[in-house]
Amino acid sequence: MRILFVCTGNSFRSPVAEGLTRKYKPEWEVESAGVRPAGRIARNAQKFLEREGCVQYLKSSPDPVTARSISEADKVVVMENEHVKYLLENFQIRRDKIENWTVEDPINPEVDPTDAFEKIKRKVKSL
Repeated sequence: MRILFVCTGNSFRSPVAEGLTRKYKPEWEVESAGVRPAGRIARNAQKFLEREGCVQYLKSSPDPVTARSISEADKVVVMENEHVKYLLENFQIRRDKIENWTVEDPINPEVDPTDAFEKIKRKVKSL
């Protein structure tokens, strides 16, 4: 199974999902990317993955979504409706290849990063 996780900045949600999936599903090929990549990976992403014992899977810097990463994936997991819209408008991808996990962005001060992490962890374990 090849999975591409997509979020806005590829700094917290999708790299966390990638790291956790690499831990829990080591036989899978996993990547993550952002629709508007941030300048760096969020510090709390590293903190949460350290706590989970899989910080070694954290990427060093955010990456953009590419046509190649989309075409090579069996499934593309996004974190919000805007990501679905972005992918459908900018890439040749079937809607049934996209799964939306609806995880709010912890860059928003009203969103608890711990809640976002735990939701992603539950979703990864249920893959």
